[in-house]
Amino acid sequence: MPESYEPASIETVSGLVAGVSHEINTPLGVNIGNCTLLIELLNEVSNKYNTGSLDAQTFTEFMGTAKDLSDSMLKNMRRASKLLSIFKQVAVKNTDEANLLEKVDIAELINDFVTAHSVHAKDSQISFKVMIPPGAEAVTYPSVITQILTALTSNTLIHGLGIGKLESCEITISLAPAGDGYQLTFADNGVGVEEDILHKVFDPFFTTRRGAGNAGLGLSIVLNLVKEMLQSNIHYESQPDSGFKIAFKIHNLAHYTPEGDS
Repeated sequence: MPESYEPASIETVSGLVAGVSHEINTPLGVNIGNCTLLIELLNEVSNKYNTGSLDAQTFTEFMGTAKDLSDSMLKNMRRASKLLSIFKQVAVKNTDEANLLEKVDIAELINDFVTAHSVHAKDSQISFKVMIPPGAEAVTYPSVITQILTALTSNTLIHGLGIGKLESCEITISLAPAGDGYQLTFADNGVGVEEDILHKVFDPFFTTRRGAGNAGLGLSIVLNLVKEMLQSNIHYESQPDSGFKIAFKIHNLAHYTPEGDS
């Protein structure tokens, strides 16, 4: 595949931290303003009540404004909570589960993921085609691979269908022998990515759907997991209306020493 993504680790982490700070400060800043205004309104209503000058219209207007402010605060708190949850996923290598190396039947792992997705998303517009021969095994981190597949599937669901362009999208997951392990390829037949933004898709907080509540961390998390946990590089390609394809190696990590992964 013609493109690969290999940013400097320090730049990636510093960019991610700066992005997290900015993204979380935004909803927190809005909530500080909302809380300040709500307190002022409460004091005003309280004073009018104590002096006997609180009329029905003033109280009705206060209730409407208070509800709007409360709805806004709840929305922003949920957004901040979601961002923190996503940020924790970036540090998955520090969790006990992610640090467990196991001998994995890759076909079984992928098929289990597809089955689980199908059960939990019965009305999903996404379908899968799995092209993995039986007997493919490697010592690796199964929970990390599952998390990568989850993030990539979510990315396809959010971006692959376009905005009203496609009613459905098929994901093909295939495997081929490569060196000490295998190369896993994840490809969808969705709307693809414009050439001028293709090189940005792994950047922390880059998203074309921010207005829809997306944080833009999905592929950044994938990059982090592939490089830090699977000791591999990401290769990718895409063209408008021709889908998005991403590939990385699943090394046999029992005795693997990185020496210029390709």
